[in-house]
Amino acid sequence: MCSQIQQRRLLLKREAGLLCLIGWKLAVSGAETRLVIQMLERICAHLHLDPPEIILTRSVIWLEITKGTLKATAQHKIQNFGINMSNVSELSLLCNEFLSGKMSGLKELRSKVDAVSSFKYNSTALCFIEAVAGLCFAYLNGGDLNVCLAALLGGLVLMLVRFCLIKQGFLTAFAFIAAAFLGCTTTMLFSRYAIGSDINEMRLSIMATTLLLVPGYPYMNGFLDVFKGYLETGIFRLMHSVVLTMAAAIGLLGALWFMGVLGNV
Repeated sequence: MCSQIQQRRLLLKREAGLLCLIGWKLAVSGAETRLVIQMLERICAHLHLDPPEIILTRSVIWLEITKGTLKATAQHKIQNFGINMSNVSELSLLCNEFLSGKMSGLKELRSKVDAVSSFKYNSTALCFIEAVAGLCFAYLNGGDLNVCLAALLGGLVLMLVRFCLIKQGFLTAFAFIAAAFLGCTTTMLFSRYAIGSDINEMRLSIMATTLLLVPGYPYMNGFLDVFKGYLETGIFRLMHSVVLTMAAAIGLLGALWFMGVLGNV
């Protein structure tokens, strides 16, 4: 009897660890809180467990599962919320396959979840993609070739500085300030002294450059979490987005001040 109870406890502990791992990977990949909670609840129901207790915050995911009189807990530290829709999609598909009976059991699910690597986008490619996005924004808002080139050059410098500083371990907010300052300064210097743009053309190119730093995805996830009742996580996401937006604004104001000083020399 004692041996059977011990085996049941060990199995429940393994289930808790697997559930916590799935929730952690979904959270750090950018999944909204509701998706994480609902996915774990569905797996618990499939395993004939009682509804789990789940706490998801900025720094940790914790859960407790019960089956009869037995309980097991697991937790995992969260460094930050990233953006990786490839991992979110892959993990969701794996969980749905498990729920539909296409897997042999927890052991197969665990091995496939462990195999989901932390895919990272190529920083160099992203710099050029984001710079081209700034060019396209300028073009779609009526910018001519000069405006588009200024937005492209400024966006490229901005993204290079941002990724370089983050890779070196600087705070994200500081990286946003420095990126906005150097990127917008490059745009304004190129517009004024290289191609002789007027004030309206310069304004459009600066706007196209600065918009590359707007944290749109964290804003979206934050509002979704708040509207769906997950206030703690939602408010954190929104506050983090506001801080990054303010950091970008500080960098832009610094660039405008620098250009004003340069113009008076």
